Amino acid sequence: MPKKLLDGVKICDFSRVIVGPLTTKPLSDYGATVVRIEGRTNLEIFRTQASDPDLATQFTQWNTGKLGVTLKLNDPKGREIALKIAAWADIVVENFAGGVIEKLGLGYEEIKKVNPNVIMLSSCMQGQTGPFSRHPGWGFQLSALSGFSHIAGWLDRPPPELGVYTDFITPHYNVCLLLGALIYRKRTGKGMYIDTAQFETGLHFISPLILDYFVNNRIAERMGNRSDTASPHNAFRCKDEVRYCVINISNDEEWEKFCGVLGNQDWTKDHKFATQELREANKEELRKLIEQWTACLWVEEVINKMQPVAINAERLLDHNDAQKVNNSYRCKDEDRWCAIAVTTDEEWENFCAAIDDPDWTKDPRFSTLAARKENENELERLVEEWTTKYLAFDVMNSMQEAGVPAGVVETGEDQLEHDLQTRHRNFFQELYHPRLGNHHAAASPFRMSKAPCELERAPLLGEHNEYVLKEILGFTDEEIVDLVVNGVLE
Repeated sequence: MPKKLLDGVKICDFSRVIVGPLTTKPLSDYGATVVRIEGRTNLEIFRTQASDPDLATQFTQWNTGKLGVTLKLNDPKGREIALKIAAWADIVVENFAGGVIEKLGLGYEEIKKVNPNVIMLSSCMQGQTGPFSRHPGWGFQLSALSGFSHIAGWLDRPPPELGVYTDFITPHYNVCLLLGALIYRKRTGKGMYIDTAQFETGLHFISPLILDYFVNNRIAERMGNRSDTASPHNAFRCKDEVRYCVINISNDEEWEKFCGVLGNQDWTKDHKFATQELREANKEELRKLIEQWTACLWVEEVINKMQPVAINAERLLDHNDAQKVNNSYRCKDEDRWCAIAVTTDEEWENFCAAIDDPDWTKDPRFSTLAARKENENELERLVEEWTTKYLAFDVMNSMQEAGVPAGVVETGEDQLEHDLQTRHRNFFQELYHPRLGNHHAAASPFRMSKAPCELERAPLLGEHNEYVLKEILGFTDEEIVDLVVNGVLE
C-alpha cells in the first residue's frame, strides 16, 4: 500500500464533540498517528447519546483512524501518562472551554517543559484571552453570536435555530494552521502555540455583510432563500416522489402480528382475510385496505413498526418497479425541492430556453434582474408551476445542461444511495465496526493524486490502552495491570 501523506506525524488529541475531532480526523485519515484521550467518568458527549458508548454513530463518523485511550485526567498518575503522550507527540490538540486544559495541568507551558518543540492548538469558543475567553458553550450560541441566525430564515419570523454551524467551519482553519506549523517547525525546529477562536472563524464567513455595514451602514436582514444579486433564487417545489414499502407476510402468525401493529382494525377481522389462502384470493381488496394505512406513513415509519414484530419490511428504492412487486404498498409521498439561482441575463435566457420559453418569460416585468426582483413573488409562482411538473433531479439536470446553477435539496438517502458524484469520488466509504457492523463514514472533501485516503474505523472506548502504553510509551505488563487496578485506565 502506498505511504500515506502524514505517516510519521504523531498527535495527542484531548479534543471532544465536533470541532476538535473534525480537526484531527483529516490528519488521521491521511496517515498521522492520532492518540485520542478520553475517559469513562467524563464521556465524550456523542458517546453518551447511545445505549452503549461503542454504539455512538456520530462518534464513529468523526473519529476515523484514531487510537483510543481512556485516562482519568484528574488523577495524578493519569495526568502523568497524558504528559508522556504529549511528550511523544508532534502536535497536541484540545478544545475544552477556555482555561480548562490549564486547570488539568496540561496547558501549553506544562507540555512545553517535556516537549520544547511541541505544536499545540487550542480551539475554544472565543479564544484563550479577553473578557469572554472563559465562557463555556456550544456551537448553537456561536451561530447566533457570529450573526448567522440573524440573516437566516424569513423577515416576518424570529431568527431560526441553525445548529452548530461554526463547528463545521473552524476545523478547516485548524487543519491549515497545523499543517503550516509542521512546515514551519521543519524549517526552523521550533514549535508554537495556536489559539483559535471559533467565534472569529465564523465571522470570516459573514465578512461581506460586516463590510457592507462598515461602508454603507446597512444591516443585513433575513430574506428567506432569496438573494440581492439573483432572481429567481429559491428552492422550488418539484413533483412529489411516490415511495413504496415491501411487506412480506408468509404465515398466519405474521398476519396476526401485522393486524396488531395496525391496531386490529375492523377489516382485519374480516373472514375474507383469515387465512393465507383467503388473503391470496382477495389480494386486491386487501391491498387497497393496507394502502389506506401505509399511505399515511413515511416508508421508515412502516419499517420501524414492522421490524419489532419480526415482519419483513423493506424500502423499495426504484418506484418504477413498484407495480411489478405484488407485496409493495404505496406510502406517504415525499416533498422534493430543487434550488435554482439565476444571476445574469445570460443565465435568464438559458433558464427561459430550458423551460421552453413560455409566454410569461417575455413579460417586461421579468426582462432585467431589477425587474425580476421587483416582481419576485409572481416570478416564483410561475417558476414553481413549471417545477412541480417534474421530478427534482430532472429539474436539476435540465437547468445544469442549460448552464443555470441548480441543485436538488437532497435527503440523506440521496447522498448515500443515489448521488453519482459522491459515489464516483468514494466520499462515503464502507467500514466494518465490531459493534456496529458495516457502516459508512465520510472521507475528506479533497483528493490528492499521490496521497491515498482510505479510511479506518473509529476506536472502541479504551481499545488501544495496552498498545499505546506498551508499544508507544514502553510500559511493562505489570505497570499496566497496576494502572487498571487503581482505576487510572478507565
